[in-house]
Amino acid sequence: MSSRTLSLEIACTPDEAARFAAVELFLADLAADPDALPPGELDAVFGANAKPTILGLVGHPEPLGITCRYDRDLGVLTLLGVDGRPNLAALPVMLLWLYPEKLPIAYAVHVTERPDLAVWTIVSLQRIEITQNPDQVPARLEALRAALPTPRRLDLLPTRPLPGPED
Repeated sequence: MSSRTLSLEIACTPDEAARFAAVELFLADLAADPDALPPGELDAVFGANAKPTILGLVGHPEPLGITCRYDRDLGVLTLLGVDGRPNLAALPVMLLWLYPEKLPIAYAVHVTERPDLAVWTIVSLQRIEITQNPDQVPARLEALRAALPTPRRLDLLPTRPLPGPED
């Protein structure tokens, strides 16, 4: 399977950066202890049923494959793919939940064998767009920002129960 490179930078506060780190740490704890629960601060983001919501969003048991690093001096959170296998289906949905106030956001993913070819994803409150034309990205971001009505939140809850240990 091809290796994919992801690097996404988001200007944010330490508290905003802590949201993604908390999800990442919860998923790491869950790998070691199936009874692990997300930290309480994620209840404010995901609601009272944070665990099944997070697991549904990331497609558990698939790994998230994304880690984060926060630069306090620059105020920038960097999301990076792990082992060339970031969960590209989970990332846009996680951005919707964790950073709705930062949208629209665009990021590129490169396949290691073709570093010159990038696939861009633009995540907004209204839609998720994918393009291979990097020249379209700034114009699409500007158009989405200009079209922003009053802020709203998309609640994307899992539609099926998560598989249990007996499944």
